[in-house]
Amino acid sequence: MDASRYAPRTWSDDVRDSAVTVWHWVRSNVHNAYVTTRVLDFMFVHRIKAGRLTADHPWATGMSVDDGQPIWPRNILYASRRKESWLGPPPESDERIVTLIGAFMAAMVTRSTVDPEIPQGPKRRMPHAVNMLHGTILYNGGFVIFNDFEDGRFHLSDPRFVREMRRFAVEEKRELTIVFRERQYDPTEYAWFVTFLRSRVPWYANPNGPTAKRVLWGTPSPYAAVNPINASWIGDVWQLTKADGQPPVRPPVEKGRWFQGEFRGNQRDYPFLVRFHAWGSWLVIALRGFQGGMLFTRRKRIEPENWRKYEESDGKWRPGYDVPSPFRRKRG
Repeated sequence: MDASRYAPRTWSDDVRDSAVTVWHWVRSNVHNAYVTTRVLDFMFVHRIKAGRLTADHPWATGMSVDDGQPIWPRNILYASRRKESWLGPPPESDERIVTLIGAFMAAMVTRSTVDPEIPQGPKRRMPHAVNMLHGTILYNGGFVIFNDFEDGRFHLSDPRFVREMRRFAVEEKRELTIVFRERQYDPTEYAWFVTFLRSRVPWYANPNGPTAKRVLWGTPSPYAAVNPINASWIGDVWQLTKADGQPPVRPPVEKGRWFQGEFRGNQRDYPFLVRFHAWGSWLVIALRGFQGGMLFTRRKRIEPENWRKYEESDGKWRPGYDVPSPFRRKRG
């Protein structure tokens, strides 16, 4: 990206950003603990079982109730200008990208519509509660699209863009998904990006994508996609705990209301604290052995082939990518 596009940066920006980063880490970890308890609640207390929704429910099909067309392209809130060159093959259209991601997640919901249930394993990787929360995040939520991680960092280092993210969460009470057009990328930079995002908002976020292994706490996805979880999904999924409760099927997001104007960030690189956070997160994941970054299900059960690799390597094969120490000399 052309360096002239960035806004000027002063030492006071560095001081302020460092303080905000630490504050947001604390808040996002507390927030994530709360969200995790709600997932566990939906798994074991107010238990969501198979068959709670039918296979033709909009969360499972992704089809809009008004015209029967995919809802996801209509919920694109912002898309940056496309770059001209790519590391890999040129990406598909933005509408196609969000449709692929939405359909991938809707398939998770579909696996929980069958009663009797599909046993948890390679054919149904996640608990029903987790499948359902992905249904509302992708059907009811909005999309923001960037070219690559640098493009995302450029926008997120503009306070006006972050304010729009928070305004959307407060006013719409919907989740937001950040999508990247570039499918060929460095997993370490992805880890840095997601902790950079967490330095800007007080929410947790996972780096999902199409890489061979997982990045930090991320899961598979057709394109790189980050969900900065603001917890709006909880109210939607709560309806599934009621015998006659119907979860909301929201209309497309109003156009022309969000992320209007030009944005110009001032952060040209990932600060030390951001890279330290990514490394610290990886250390926690590494200590968990083969389970790694998976929280709500046993990895042995859903990835038997990878478990064999792990055993054959005497625990040296890792299910996720390593993140380098920030104390090493930076690459590039």
